[in-house]
Amino acid sequence: MRRFPATTSCAALALGLGLLVWGPPAAAAPAVLPQPLSIQEQTGAAIPAAAFQVEWSGHRDPALERAAQRFGAYVALRTGIDARLVKPTRLRIICAGPDPDALTLKAKEAYRLTVEAEGVTLTAEGPIGVLRGLATLRQAITSGPEGFVVPRMQVDDRPRFAWRGVMIDVARHFMTLETLKRQIDAMEQVKLNVLHLHLSDNEGFRVESRRYPKLQALASGGEYYTQAQVRELVVYAAERGVRIVPEFDVPGHSRALLAAYPELASRKGEADGAFAALNSALDPSLPETYAFLGGLFSEMAELFPDRYFHVGGDEVAGGDWASSPRVQDFMRRNGLTSKVELEAYFHRQVRDIAAARGKTMIGWEEIAHAPIADDVLVQAWRGSAAIARGTGQGNRVIVSAGYYLDLLETGESHYQIDPLDAAAYGMDAEEAARARAHPVLKSLLHEDVLKVPGLQLTAAQQALVLGGEAALWSELVTDEMLDGRLWPRAAVIAERLWSPAEVRDTDDLYRRLLRVQDGLRMAGLKDEANRDRMIARLSPGESEPVALLVSLVSPVRNFAHKASVQAIFHGRPGGRQDFNQLADIASPDSLVARRFGLDVRALIGGERAGAPALKAELRMWRDNHVRFLKVAEGRPMLQAAAPVSADIAALAELGLEAVGFIEAGRRPKAEWRARAAVMLEKQAAAERASSTFMQTVASPNQPPADLLIAIARPIGVLVAAAEGR
Repeated sequence: MRRFPATTSCAALALGLGLLVWGPPAAAAPAVLPQPLSIQEQTGAAIPAAAFQVEWSGHRDPALERAAQRFGAYVALRTGIDARLVKPTRLRIICAGPDPDALTLKAKEAYRLTVEAEGVTLTAEGPIGVLRGLATLRQAITSGPEGFVVPRMQVDDRPRFAWRGVMIDVARHFMTLETLKRQIDAMEQVKLNVLHLHLSDNEGFRVESRRYPKLQALASGGEYYTQAQVRELVVYAAERGVRIVPEFDVPGHSRALLAAYPELASRKGEADGAFAALNSALDPSLPETYAFLGGLFSEMAELFPDRYFHVGGDEVAGGDWASSPRVQDFMRRNGLTSKVELEAYFHRQVRDIAAARGKTMIGWEEIAHAPIADDVLVQAWRGSAAIARGTGQGNRVIVSAGYYLDLLETGESHYQIDPLDAAAYGMDAEEAARARAHPVLKSLLHEDVLKVPGLQLTAAQQALVLGGEAALWSELVTDEMLDGRLWPRAAVIAERLWSPAEVRDTDDLYRRLLRVQDGLRMAGLKDEANRDRMIARLSPGESEPVALLVSLVSPVRNFAHKASVQAIFHGRPGGRQDFNQLADIASPDSLVARRFGLDVRALIGGERAGAPALKAELRMWRDNHVRFLKVAEGRPMLQAAAPVSADIAALAELGLEAVGFIEAGRRPKAEWRARAAVMLEKQAAAERASSTFMQTVASPNQPPADLLIAIARPIGVLVAAAEGR
């Protein structure tokens, strides 16, 4: 008996993929993600997994039966085999009893999964644990010479953190109910358990209010969830072990709300300017403001049964408050000497409103800039130092710092951020100095943004960290793009929040992620299908060369693709930004490039049998340039990427040459090394231009079509190996 190790050799990783041209292994380790606390391989042949017959022991309820039915439907999709035509494998589910704390922070999520000759046994203390075990069993199904099987093993598993969420902004771009359900389905499979919906902002208010009907009439643009749809979504999520936490952002980010009820605004009319929205806010001096919020929260609290209720509280610049005689008089009369103190006053009232309705308030990290009630949850977002600030005040914290998916960083970058590391994420000293010298950014810089080397949490502070959330703001994300912007990176963060802290092997992560992402697609995720449709829109009937290029690139990062940011910092036209560019279609984390990187490391690790397949792929990428140019002719959005296509071809040729040197055991000449260095430095410079927000601000020029070549780094690994480095 042995435990599957957290790290494996490059050769083993390549073989474990089961995707390489030279053939899958007969018995690969299960590609389970998040990695469980313990997987112990058992001796003996794997057991059939073409169909399962469920036997129940202990607690059983209709929701569990529906979960078993979903599992059976997935197995049918995974195997393509009619369950009626094969002998099913026994799946015994033992649930100790109902869990009164299900769908709370105390939910019983632990489970044990035993696969032996007689079948599969899933044991859990409560229904949520059954769901988590079924998710693991889904992923453990693999295929090989013996057909569809599950390896003999014993899994003992439980989560590291109780709060493992995804935040989706549906205010800036409305996401349909069908689209949200797909994300919930995927969340169930990777054991995420909180869907935080950002339901109001400057751009829209997204829930039907019968008490305040102007919200949907004047502030939604006709796109909102009816109360019946909200109830439907809450039930749908609950059956999959996912809680829904609503957010109604106040006092700032409230222009949509104020469009419907302008009498609650701090100023009359709407200010202009790039940062006017940060000044716009509810008037905290008006009793009517709190009466309105009391009525609204009462109505919304009935729709969203979860104990936690997010009220935003972020990014209030205070300009409208400072210019309002009424607000300034209110501050003098109440002894409030600063904007922070006024915000704290507002948050105290809002906390009491939420508490009176049986809700526990959550707010973004700004609410902790002054003392707040101990029961309030703080969501850290700008830097890991905010975790220390919040927990240092005795408040529980949810970590989103380092997990902002809209920054378009790779999954690997998020994987390195641990929720308990208060020094993990933020602006370093050099960047901070540049920000302080910038005429626009200096007023927006706060200490929570800064990385504090060596900052650590005490044991008591660590106990106050509930977990984290992957956050996806939707300025540049439409309903069509959501699946591709969330996944697979949300699954990477799911592992960071579920698995032990020492699970850190990035290569092993991607070995498993390649399979798991295909499993999510089989279960209904539409990242690939929507991407294909967007590509076909640009090149109907000729999409193959475009699709190949898109699979090898990623969009620039840290708001470099955002027209409004370019307008503010580089004087370029802002205005409306459409979403038909290749940078909108490409994945922020190319799995083709990741798989190629694993293949490269297998090759240089001694697995030379993979060289022919590797060279065939490189030739295909090289030769795609001519085909892409033909399709791009007369199509400006494609023509913008022609230089990128040319660089891909050149890099692929460089990779072919490097493989040749490796196979021959011959070192390249100085001229070749110099040429390779120039080509690779060009791509490295393109990456640096958007590697941080300050780099985006400082870099007037981004790469053509806002695209980074994702295969450049593994090509660099090949080149280094050829040179003997």
